[in-house]
Amino acid sequence: MAGRQNIPAQLRLKKIEIQNLKGITDCTIDFPPDKNVTAIMGMNGSGKSTIIHALACCYRPRATTSKENNQFSDFFTPHDENNWRDSGFKAQYYAGTLMNNGARILFISSLAPNDVFSQDYKKVKRWMPIYERRPVKESLYLGLQTLGTLSDDLAASRHSKYRSVPFGPPHLKTKILHSMSRVMEANYSDLMICTSGRGNYSFIKLTKNGVTYTEHTMGAGEKRVYEVLRAAHDPLLHPNGLLLIDELDVLLHEKAFKRLVSELIEIADSSLLEIVFSTHRESVIQFKRLINIVSIFNMGTGVQAFPGVSADALRQLSDIQPEMVSVFVEDELARTAVNVLLEREALTDKVDVELFGAAENSAVVLAGLMLARKDISKVMCILDGDICRTTQEKLKIIQKCLTGTDKRPQRRLVLDRIFEFGLTDFPQKGAPEYNHKQWFESIDAADVTVEERAEFTKLKQYSLSIQGLPDWHDYYERLNHLARKPNIEHTVLSYISKYSPAWSNYIHDIRIEILTKAAELE
Repeated sequence: MAGRQNIPAQLRLKKIEIQNLKGITDCTIDFPPDKNVTAIMGMNGSGKSTIIHALACCYRPRATTSKENNQFSDFFTPHDENNWRDSGFKAQYYAGTLMNNGARILFISSLAPNDVFSQDYKKVKRWMPIYERRPVKESLYLGLQTLGTLSDDLAASRHSKYRSVPFGPPHLKTKILHSMSRVMEANYSDLMICTSGRGNYSFIKLTKNGVTYTEHTMGAGEKRVYEVLRAAHDPLLHPNGLLLIDELDVLLHEKAFKRLVSELIEIADSSLLEIVFSTHRESVIQFKRLINIVSIFNMGTGVQAFPGVSADALRQLSDIQPEMVSVFVEDELARTAVNVLLEREALTDKVDVELFGAAENSAVVLAGLMLARKDISKVMCILDGDICRTTQEKLKIIQKCLTGTDKRPQRRLVLDRIFEFGLTDFPQKGAPEYNHKQWFESIDAADVTVEERAEFTKLKQYSLSIQGLPDWHDYYERLNHLARKPNIEHTVLSYISKYSPAWSNYIHDIRIEILTKAAELE
């Protein structure tokens, strides 16, 4: 066991490998160096909180930031039925230094072989390493213990008389108020700290849209947003701290949840802050290009982690309907394309379309089904067509899931169930959207029916005005902003499917396979 003097001064999470911890065995979660925020998805009881708790115990904070300094006994309390004996996991860290780069602070990795530091954590007679030998880093755990508000306290009236002082320092208050305003879409203009009784009880007071109120009348969702943002802006965590949030989405409306995730991404990127949160909310998959998303799922042989895969797709691993063709796609745009195809072929009642997330996880879904002893003959994973286009590229991602020479037949079966859209142009970012734009604009208005021509002509003018995007993933958002038409992707793809010769090549192999498998259902 390494002594404290051998631990690098600055660390960032690289990987956690859980050998045995509260029902989780042989589960590995990676933390890519280019993502500051990680979302852990999974169903109730899948082990999300256990992973968050393990991460909380990895460090020894310099200051008392949360949960009695994040000791193992705080999260894995021994009792008569379980003293956690033989529990253990390993954490790997990127080791480096911090460097000023103008207004930003960067993490610079050490030179190999000192660029990675590993630490084993295990319970024999006691948890090791001892607290004093854990790596030092500011970390803060935010669980569900702060959800209650004064309105939930039957004796809250005893706090009706209080003294107020300004929240400080002023720049921190300003940051919290600005973040609150963006997430809650309201004008938060003041934040005060109140104390009641003999000064041994404190709570906050806010001014929103000109109205001042304390926690006595604060909603639980608003309180949750405040607690999360207060923690994210905590000066103790900046720079290079770790913020852990259990159940980020609890009590939050869908729009507020998305705005909160966006705000946390901005804070993390500007402050070199690591954030790991757990969530049930499927909509987090829309941030897949900005954050590290990991879904955990119990395959029956243990809990496995699936990076980049929607938990919605993983649920299908145990719920594939034999009377349906199951299609998995990368994102909502791909789902829309498949749905347009199904509408034209009158097959919406025979094909179920779900998301699997990043392209490389097509193999994860199919391999997972095979490991769960599911028949994958009527399951398709469809890639966007911009990466993993060759057979060798596909086999490379399949081999990560099915290793060994004895798995060669299974790898071939998985390869046969991976399809892709046919693209013709490949810009650096957003190839599917860029191709849709080109095909849509190439349609001759004279070929469009009289009933549709006016709408088509206007949409084409808007599309032609969108030029030179550095990331063509933004194309449909820009087009929707100009046209003010909901579900603009479906409209454009419908025109392409009816009037563009490119449509046939775009969905050729997919169409044939869906028609073939759907016919077998009859």
